[in-house]
Amino acid sequence: MKKLFIFILFLFLNVHAFADKKFEKDLKKISKDNGFIDNLGNIYPIENIFDKKKTILIIYTHGGEGEQKIDKCIKKWNLVAPAIRSLHDKKINDYQIIIYRLCTGVRGWSQAQQDKMWKSTPKKRLTLKGSKGELLFHKSKDFLRIKIIKAKINQFKSEGFENIVLAGHSMGGWASLKFKTIHPNLIEGSIGLHPGSGGTIKNRKDWPWWEEVRNYGFGDLSNLNAIIITHDKDRFNSPNDYSMFKNLSEVKFVNLTSSKCKKKATLGGYHGLALTECFAAEDPKSKEIIKYLEEIF
Repeated sequence: MKKLFIFILFLFLNVHAFADKKFEKDLKKISKDNGFIDNLGNIYPIENIFDKKKTILIIYTHGGEGEQKIDKCIKKWNLVAPAIRSLHDKKINDYQIIIYRLCTGVRGWSQAQQDKMWKSTPKKRLTLKGSKGELLFHKSKDFLRIKIIKAKINQFKSEGFENIVLAGHSMGGWASLKFKTIHPNLIEGSIGLHPGSGGTIKNRKDWPWWEEVRNYGFGDLSNLNAIIITHDKDRFNSPNDYSMFKNLSEVKFVNLTSSKCKKKATLGGYHGLALTECFAAEDPKSKEIIKYLEEIF
């Protein structure tokens, strides 16, 4: 019996070690593309930033795909949006804007864990645990992104950056909104470009539990200070998906449905309209982002 116990404990510890190593390996693989970028997307060293206290640091995190995939932030649809890149070196009062590209696309739960969630009831899903005794909800990409973002912000704070804003597209935008509700004192605001998570609107109707994953982990919504950019024909996230934020005085909505910019299939159709060069250069509504930042700083 004692030998059996030792063997089970050995397996238990090795499963944990494997899970941790996989996370660290995935993170190392994508983190090599992290960096401060200029308006063309070129990386430059931190030594080029002289006065961190007079800097507005916008940390941009990209969208995501399936839970079992690694999301690379240098794929075309995950690159920093031109509307955000164009803010590089802009001045707001005495502050200078800089942009940081943060790759957060580690794999989420395994297919087996996802199947386990799917087969469970809504009440039980909230308490389901993995082999490490950790809630399965904490294995989702949404939750892991928050973990990675927090670690990076803590690093920047220790380096002297004081004025931080999160920005992102799709899942990255959703994480930016969620982070502000959980850690309101770590960042000044959040910019969501078609923010959302959990698949298409149809997915969430067919598989209601994705809605639970999508909304899991939000903090106090009254802490949310954000600008949310939407489109009526976005098949992933329509304006109705943001009803939970509608009555919040510090949340500003910008609807691109009347925009003359054309959707691009390579950027997700209407879900990626705010990622187009056209939006950044020609649509006057893109100026709402800088106005939002001016209200904060």
